[in-house]
Amino acid sequence: MSKIETLNLIGSTPMVHLKTLDPKPGVEIHAKLEYMNPTGSMKDRIIAYMIQKGVEEGKINKNTTIVEGSSGNTGASVAMIASTMGLKSIIFVPDKCSEEKIAIIKSYGAEVIVKPELTYGKFPALKASESEDYFHIDQYNNIYNPEAHYMTLGKEIWDDMNGDIDVFVATASTGGTLSGVARRLKENNPDIKAILADPVGSVYKPYLDGKEDYMSYIESFQVEGAGKTKLCSTMNFDIVDEAIAFNDEKAIAMVHRLAREEGLMAGGSGGGNVWAALEIAKRMEAPAKIVTVLPDSGFKYLSKIFNPQWLNEMGFDHLVN
Repeated sequence: MSKIETLNLIGSTPMVHLKTLDPKPGVEIHAKLEYMNPTGSMKDRIIAYMIQKGVEEGKINKNTTIVEGSSGNTGASVAMIASTMGLKSIIFVPDKCSEEKIAIIKSYGAEVIVKPELTYGKFPALKASESEDYFHIDQYNNIYNPEAHYMTLGKEIWDDMNGDIDVFVATASTGGTLSGVARRLKENNPDIKAILADPVGSVYKPYLDGKEDYMSYIESFQVEGAGKTKLCSTMNFDIVDEAIAFNDEKAIAMVHRLAREEGLMAGGSGGGNVWAALEIAKRMEAPAKIVTVLPDSGFKYLSKIFNPQWLNEMGFDHLVN
């Protein structure tokens, strides 16, 4: 299969200093603009890497249909990369997936199947079992997921900051970003702290905090692409130093603040990341540099977190202009 030039656009995203958020002189928050990847999210990195590995291992050929479950961003990446290779794709998404994400996935030519939030992840493996021409990416268990971030995003962050990093903050869905980046950074400097930003309702923070009944902490939350209602094998809890919880309101309020004060259109997980980074920054003494990521674009959520009607329905009236 020939190399597609579009894939050369993946990575090398900008790093910006969020100057309006610095809580005190000498304590800085920096963010990697991952929505600058071709499909508008960091998931382009892992899908390009995992599909490349699939081709090298003989699991993907010209007759392959790629199957995956996704809250939206991974699905768009699969659909885009599959289409550039002349392959078909089938994407299962949860019913809380934004209208924009579904439309983007379809625009790349993929078939989209909507399933309930708690069960959508079960269907890709079942579908893939129907034919040897189906290949399940399985981002939640694929070891190449965190490896992709280790090889690309982690290296870029270290280079962008010239190694001057004290803390890395990130949400986790598959856990690939936090696990891969933290591993790379800690190999370079073991003193760097890795902080998990986790939405209330996810099992990750309760599990990391040693709660034996961590599954009882599951509750509904609106932020997409962050948190999980089950543990994933791609999440390396041993590399995480601390978890900090955020709720929908804190994340979405930060999304609006980033748009109005920094001119950055981020999604809800990015808002959660930056809110958590700011909470960590408030504790620190200068000099200190905290790095986080804006995983996807706020343009994917115009029908939700920037929609006055939706904000009113969620009880976030104070965020409406």
